[in-house]
Formats: sequence, structure tokens, C-alpha cells
Amino acid sequence: MDMMSSNAVRGLAERVYPALAAGDRDTLTTLLSPDFQGHFSPGLPAPIGGTHVGPQECIERGWWAIGARWAVRAEPERWVPCGDAELLVLGTYRGRGRATGKAFEAPFAHLWTARGDRLGELRQFTDTALWVAALEETP
Repeated sequence: MDMMSSNAVRGLAERVYPALAAGDRDTLTTLLSPDFQGHFSPGLPAPIGGTHVGPQECIERGWWAIGARWAVRAEPERWVPCGDAELLVLGTYRGRGRATGKAFEAPFAHLWTARGDRLGELRQFTDTALWVAALEETP
């Protein structure tokens, strides 16, 4: 199997963000390898934080579980090639807690890795305390 260039990985990753914003499961499924692994920041509430294996588990227990608690968008700001088959995306999450309406902004780093012609892995890094604070009622 040939290694995918970081430009090709970027082409795939650039399609993920609008698909997530639109809740487009079909597009996500076509972009992710069958053995995709999503490593979500461990400070996020269950079932989100931790590792999810397979596109459906990442969608349901990762991204859709995020969407159930927060109305949030990942806004990429910088795309950093990391060599063959890897790309680092830096940006900001902007959103609010659904139950509280509290707004938050949190920086992120997403390390995308390709397997074959699809995305094979995501490692998400973010300040989870900012996310959790948006869920808490103000006294």
C-alpha cells in the first residue's frame, strides 16, 4: 500500500469538518477507514473521552455524543503537514452547552493519519475544562 501525501490527507480532512457540522454520517463513513480509531481527549464526559474503534463507534459515541451535549463547531485555522500520511490541524472549537446556553471557545489540535486512501486515525487534543464548564449551571 502506497503512503498518502500530507496534501491528500488534507483533502480528506477538509471534507470531515463540514460533514461534522452538517451531521452528514454518509460522508463521514466514506472518509474513514473501516478500522478507524478516534482518540478523544480523556477529560470529556463519558462516553466521549477515550478511544473509539470503527467509524460507527466514533460517530455515535464520539461526535454525535458531543452534539447531544454541545452545539459546537470545529473551526480549522492552520494546516501543518507532518510527513507522509499525517496532518496536524490547529483551530478553535466555538459553541455552547445545549442545556445551559453557556458559550465556550477552546483551542484544538487534531492529528489525522491516513490508512490506504482513507483517514485511519484521529488524535484530538483540547482543553476539556472549557467544554465541561459550558455544561455547568451558574449558581
